[in-house]
Amino acid sequence: MKRLAGKKDEVVAEPLAKKQLQSKANSLLNAKNVDIKTLKGFVQLLDTPDNVPAGEVMNTLEVIFKNLLKRKSAEGADKQTLKIRELYEETWLLLLENLLVDSESSAALKVCMQLIKVEAKHPVATNKGWPTHRIRDILSTLLNAEETPTNALSNYGKYCKNLDVLEITLKQLIALVPQEDFKSIPIKAMNFLAIANLLDFGKTVLNTADYHVESAKSHKFSLEANRKRLNDLWLVIMTKGSEVDERLHRQILVVLLERVINHLDDPIQLTDFLMDSLHQFDGPIALLALQGIFTLMQKQNITYPDVYEKLYNMFYPRMFYNKYKARLFYLADIFLTSTHLPENLVAAFVKRLARLALQSPTEDAVIMIRFVCNLLLRHTGLQKLIRGSHAAEEVSDPYNETETDPVKSDAINSSLWEIALLQKHVVPEVANAARFINTSLPIMEFDLAPLLDRKECNIFDDELQSKAKQFALNYERPSTLALPKNEFVTKYWELI
Repeated sequence: MKRLAGKKDEVVAEPLAKKQLQSKANSLLNAKNVDIKTLKGFVQLLDTPDNVPAGEVMNTLEVIFKNLLKRKSAEGADKQTLKIRELYEETWLLLLENLLVDSESSAALKVCMQLIKVEAKHPVATNKGWPTHRIRDILSTLLNAEETPTNALSNYGKYCKNLDVLEITLKQLIALVPQEDFKSIPIKAMNFLAIANLLDFGKTVLNTADYHVESAKSHKFSLEANRKRLNDLWLVIMTKGSEVDERLHRQILVVLLERVINHLDDPIQLTDFLMDSLHQFDGPIALLALQGIFTLMQKQNITYPDVYEKLYNMFYPRMFYNKYKARLFYLADIFLTSTHLPENLVAAFVKRLARLALQSPTEDAVIMIRFVCNLLLRHTGLQKLIRGSHAAEEVSDPYNETETDPVKSDAINSSLWEIALLQKHVVPEVANAARFINTSLPIMEFDLAPLLDRKECNIFDDELQSKAKQFALNYERPSTLALPKNEFVTKYWELI
């Protein structure tokens, strides 16, 4: 009982502390002269919070300093003004420390960005215009974190949707490039790449054209100038990113594909890097490299003769636990879109997908069954694989699943007995999806995009919401709690 009472007191204490903070802040701001001692108390409270949530203290300091900046209380050279400015800078240092605390990073970054907005309009001392040094301090803090600050980076990414923050972040990141090679500073290198992955120069951001600071709208955003900076940044990454471990190599590829490749002046120079990544690594790295090669094939007309063989060999049981498996299905769908591909090549993909569906998680089985159906619609000659589906047995299947060359796998002479077997799957959605071979094929292809983000829990929820038929469990309607006559339970056991 004592614990419950203590917990109740603790809950009540938080609103009281919040009201006290607000009351003290109002008294400080309503006074004719700023009470330096009280202001210092607020700052110290953030340094050593005592029964007061750090988030509330940060919000209170935001209100105080925003008002002081608007009153120009931090301008001038008198003793009080210098003290206010000193406490303001001390507050910034404490806010930067809280950036790396997961529970406080969101509030700390919000306060930092709000103060930047006010400081741009009401500068401190000689710092005029956009306070770019504040962004540099934020980036430096994130860059030098001992562990990658995922929450802080995610929140900062939202502010990078503003063109002024985006441009300044790019400029400052180039200035903060580590002196050492990435292989000798893996954590700092990962932080650097994570920040680079926030630099989104996509059409959505450019068309929206939002700005964090209103006055920045007068400075026209130059896409060409920033593309040149992005090219310079990528050159630095490539220079310092040689001989890194697989984790960093994968992150470099992610930055390349998601942020850089569409803005490079000469993407053909990536060919060797992507080819080496494809052949020297397996799993996610090879998949990301394949996506880069596909982009070059589309936009630069390069040719890669073994691309389908490499894609075929990426479909194996371990792929279901790959972080980028949705990207693999997406790429495979694009690569196999053409109706001019050889049927024996496509037949190998059909058989590989059908075979993997037997041992895959539920959500992936549905995707692969739909994918097989789409491939049969694109290549009508392969519909002969359906005819022997019910009669064929695995022992008589000529398909060689261990063959790395899809053309030599002899899948064209096989059948889709796997799909027939999946009709007995325990999950109704999988069983129903596999029944497409029992009737004429649909006219339109299935859209795979909504299926790529589905998880097993989604399928479970759908099954719970579906209406099932009502079945009678008794053939005699019970009139009392007693068991019906001639019941086996009463024949062999005595109920007490």
